[in-house]
Amino acid sequence: MKKTLYFLATVAVVFLATACGSSKSQQAADEITDALTVDEVFENPEQYVGDTISIEGICSHLCSQGGKKAFLQGNADNVQIRCEAFPLMGEPFPKTTIHHPMRVTGIFREQRIDNNVVAEMEREFNERIKEITEQYGEESAQRAANASVGCDTERAAQGQRDLNTFKERMDDYRTRIAARKATEGKAYLSFYFMDAISFEILE
Repeated sequence: MKKTLYFLATVAVVFLATACGSSKSQQAADEITDALTVDEVFENPEQYVGDTISIEGICSHLCSQGGKKAFLQGNADNVQIRCEAFPLMGEPFPKTTIHHPMRVTGIFREQRIDNNVVAEMEREFNERIKEITEQYGEESAQRAANASVGCDTERAAQGQRDLNTFKERMDDYRTRIAARKATEGKAYLSFYFMDAISFEILE
C-alpha cells in the first residue's frame, strides 16, 4: 500500500533519463558565468541539456521526503524546475529554502516519457493493485487505484495540476505524446530537472 501511495518514487526509477557530460557541456559550462532565471532556461531548454549551469528562482516547494527535491518557480505555475539533491549534492535541501530566492548550480537534465514508458508504468502499477487485492481485498485496491499520485507541485510542473489519479495522468501522457508526434514529429514528452551540485539562498 505504501509503495503504491508513493508511486512517484517508482515512476522516477522507471523513466529517469540521465544525460552524460561531454566536452561540449564543459565548454558551455565555462561560457555560462551568470545565473539564468527559470523562464530564461525554458525559452529553449534543449540547449542546456547536459550542461552545468546555475539557475535562480523562488523555491516554491520542498519535498517532504527529507528535502530531496526543491522546485524553482518561474512566472507561471507550470514553469518550474525540479532540483534533485541526490546523488551529486549528497545532502538534502534545508527547510529554510522554502519561499526564498535561491541559486542552484547543477547539471541540467531531460526526462523523456514515451508510450513504452507509460506502458511499463501501467504494468508496475497494475501489479501493485493486484497485490493489494490479494492481501487486503477489492475495496482497498479500489481506494489505492483512485488515490492521488505525486505532489501538487510536481503535477503542476508537468501540466497536470487538475489530474490526480494514476489513470488520469497516464491517459494525459498518451494524449500529449500523440499531439506532439503530430505537430513536432517527436513521440515523447520532455520534462526537465537539475542534478544539483550546490545551492545558495539569496537575499
